[in-house]
Amino acid sequence: MHCQKCGFDNLENATMCQQCGGVFVYSQPTRISGTAITSTILGISGFSMFGVFGITLILGLIFGILALVTWILSLVFGTLALITWILGLAFGMMALNKVGKSGGQIKGKGFAITGITTSASGLAVLLTVIGVIMFINSATTMSLHKKLKAYDGFTATAKAGERPVIEGRVCIINDKSGSDIDCEGVLFVSSEYENPLSIITSALSCAQAGQMPVEVDWQFAGQKDEAEAYNFTITVPVGENSTSVSKKTILYDGKEQVIYEDAQRKIFIQP
Repeated sequence: MHCQKCGFDNLENATMCQQCGGVFVYSQPTRISGTAITSTILGISGFSMFGVFGITLILGLIFGILALVTWILSLVFGTLALITWILGLAFGMMALNKVGKSGGQIKGKGFAITGITTSASGLAVLLTVIGVIMFINSATTMSLHKKLKAYDGFTATAKAGERPVIEGRVCIINDKSGSDIDCEGVLFVSSEYENPLSIITSALSCAQAGQMPVEVDWQFAGQKDEAEAYNFTITVPVGENSTSVSKKTILYDGKEQVIYEDAQRKIFIQP
């Protein structure tokens, strides 16, 4: 019980102030705290926003084509839920303090406690979900770094006796406006296995009308993380009399993997 005379906070059902000796006169509450009711409404409504946040988050994981839209929606509703629960928690604490100091003139303690409880619970759930998402994202990022498909320059070398087993074809499309493959060649030939010390290499040259040919050379560079590494040297024409050379190590796991791509052409490994 808050003493209106000296401001001392006494026990809830005290009949007199322990500080100044003033006598408390209890009367029927005259009104319900609007702040307490607002706190309850905010605490409960935050869960509806959290529900939309959860649904859009799940849809983003399931439907990749709509991932951008659903991720934006989940971000918006997640932020709204966060703000709503923070306000609900703040209003609840303000209302609880106001009711306690009203000398029994204002009621709504139950509403204030409900608002504080629901808002705090919602914040705990939301922050837990965000933490789990961040953990999964971090783990996925680390996994992608470990299984990175392409590296600038050569970063892999085959060990003695290592041989490729995942079959594939290197394909070149000189004009991406069409879907036809202009040139293709197998990744490796089994006959190269005969000498365990031999280096498995291959090359593909694809002529173009009025331009220098596209040339792709590659060498088997060992096994990495359930995939097979190949060192590629890609030479593409730039203008009429010049070329651009790039070197990459590609990890091939049996799925289509792009080796090189620009505005005009595409070079990739196809199962």
